[in-house]
Amino acid sequence: MSAGVSTCEVCGWQDAIRRGKPDNCPRCLRIKEMFLSGKAVREIGKRLGMPIEHLPYVIRRLELRGPCPFATCPVCGWQGLIAFHKPSACARNLLARSLFTAGMPAPAMARKLGITRALLFRTTWRLGIKFPPAKVLVCSVCGWRGMSSYHNPERCAYFLPIRKMREAGLPRSVIVRELGISHAMFHDALRRLGLSSKTPK
Repeated sequence: MSAGVSTCEVCGWQDAIRRGKPDNCPRCLRIKEMFLSGKAVREIGKRLGMPIEHLPYVIRRLELRGPCPFATCPVCGWQGLIAFHKPSACARNLLARSLFTAGMPAPAMARKLGITRALLFRTTWRLGIKFPPAKVLVCSVCGWRGMSSYHNPERCAYFLPIRKMREAGLPRSVIVRELGISHAMFHDALRRLGLSSKTPK
């Protein structure tokens, strides 16, 4: 560093300031002026190009009095820089915890909260919530195997007549015509039911 240039011990400003005292630092004076005029910490940091995490330290060292940037959320108990805590996210975290405690599965929780599954798992991970591994179930009506969240009554009722008509020996053309489905849907149903595409004799 060149001669005559020093660094402010409070805000880090580098200039020809005497012994690095904040009283002689132009940036400290600017911070003090903006803070006392009612400017928010986030706005001060944005205007001066300073990281918002460092500003509370500078404000304390300058012995300024005003609204404390650190607070405790009255809803969830979160503590920290209140500028980083959004009430909507707070309410969502509490709702996610209550829904998990009530036993709601992850897909239903994502729909209830109006967020993607990726955001849901990131939220629950930060809350310390761990979902149990997905269980593979077998439907007692149509024989469908897979995750229960992907099996609904409509799909079950759709597969059941295909199984019955196929086991009765009806050809594909008759089944497709009777159920009003396409050939692609018919073959997909057979594959998922574990049935052969050949007409039984």
